[in-house]
Amino acid sequence: MTISTRVFLDSTLSFFVLAGLVIILVIRHIQSPYRKVPPGPRGLPILGNLRELTDTVWLASSSHKEEYGEIVYLQVPGQSVIVLNSQRVAADLLDRRTSIYSDRPPMIMASDIYAGGLELPLTRTGDLWRRMSRTAHEGLKSTDQLHLVKAKEAAICALDMLANCSEWDAHLTRFAESLMTSTLYGTAPLRAGPSADKERVKKIHDHATTLQVILMPGSDWLQVVPWMKHIPARFARWKRTGLQWFARESQLFESLMQTVRDDVSKGIDSPTVGAALIASQSRWGLSDLETDWVAGSLHIAGADTLHSSMVWWLLAMVAYPDVQRRAQAELDAVVGRNRLPAFSDLPNLPYICAMVKETLRWRPVPRLGVPHYSNADDWYNGMFIPKGTVCLVNMMQCNLDPAVYGEDAARFDPARHLDADGQIERGPPDTKDEGHITFGFGKRACIGRHVAKDATFIAMATMLWAMDISRGKDEHGQDLPLDLQGHAYNAAVQRPRPFICSVEPRFSEVEEILAELRDLRV
Repeated sequence: MTISTRVFLDSTLSFFVLAGLVIILVIRHIQSPYRKVPPGPRGLPILGNLRELTDTVWLASSSHKEEYGEIVYLQVPGQSVIVLNSQRVAADLLDRRTSIYSDRPPMIMASDIYAGGLELPLTRTGDLWRRMSRTAHEGLKSTDQLHLVKAKEAAICALDMLANCSEWDAHLTRFAESLMTSTLYGTAPLRAGPSADKERVKKIHDHATTLQVILMPGSDWLQVVPWMKHIPARFARWKRTGLQWFARESQLFESLMQTVRDDVSKGIDSPTVGAALIASQSRWGLSDLETDWVAGSLHIAGADTLHSSMVWWLLAMVAYPDVQRRAQAELDAVVGRNRLPAFSDLPNLPYICAMVKETLRWRPVPRLGVPHYSNADDWYNGMFIPKGTVCLVNMMQCNLDPAVYGEDAARFDPARHLDADGQIERGPPDTKDEGHITFGFGKRACIGRHVAKDATFIAMATMLWAMDISRGKDEHGQDLPLDLQGHAYNAAVQRPRPFICSVEPRFSEVEEILAELRDLRV
């Protein structure tokens, strides 16, 4: 065989090998399920859609719905993300396919380092999460015995508002924090203004704020470079800081539970959630530290979301005086003016109950929920959802969807939850009769949702019974502007921009009746 013939054969063989490889790659590309991922905006080279994962991703995704559909696909370095823009799709995936979508994504900084893997809402699905969750469920059953405590906290809040309405945000913060500490740990109500309680409130508030910032989409840079978590703490200041946070928060939660443990050890009967958690921790094999973090997680989640919901509700009362008047008319008819509203009135106050639903629908907290995570490849309506996809629910878009709630979906209107007879009616499909999806989905739905509904019910009923809430005015007596859409700062939990309101007692005996409950020993 001549040299030219050999060169020709070698060249021909190389050509067919190269052509074969190209054909194989083309076939693999054609057959790749990644060609069928949901549609979404084109990203930047290397960075993908990272710039779109901001605190306002819910706004961008709402605009994307018309262009891309109910599922929007985003790609960031090393991570697939889908944003769900309809209640139906969110329920189909997160409620009806819980075996795939019940996990949480790895949150290296927020969960693993900052919280030692013990922040219950963020804990990965597994044995520890199941044991902590069951302990929490059992502990929260005791809250029905604490209705008088919740009513007392609401009365104190109303008195604070009447005394100094300009500090309404501080009063609502005190109410939310005090309600959670008193129901969890049996402590006396936190006091308004300068007091020894302020340091404890500040520590808890700082924990919640730090967690919210870390949880903002795109904030945890360790998700992009996860290998860095293996760097020893002595070489990584961020890691040392996170571990110090965990030690500090563990000490805080331990100190809050210590009084409860002392009472339990002395045989003192206590109806608190903390005592119920301690009673069930051995059954579910939890250590003291894990139980302390269950209580702390309930505290943080409950106080922060309760405060935010009440702030949005107060804004709604200022913006929609017709809604306020209808609620007060119901209270006058059912409760009268000689006593405060009570939980026993709940079945006879459907409009107040509808107001609770509407507050949670109108301004969900948080607006993107807590992310879910797929643990297997999945197909939905011909679209491929890869294993390891972060699933965000655009709560704001879903709860304000005109296709579900009508053309006035953006308006705050409790009556949308009532039937023709003025009674609570079944909610839209896929809302579990809540009238909204704010409490989440599947196995990761909010554990304390009945506590949240109880607390907001008694607070709203008490404040509307006691006072007229009106819009703030300038020096010329003109109504001050209100921003119903904006939010105050970048965080996982959104609140409205600061606003001014004023309050007046509805009748002369209001403060005396409120003070009777405030001074009652519970």
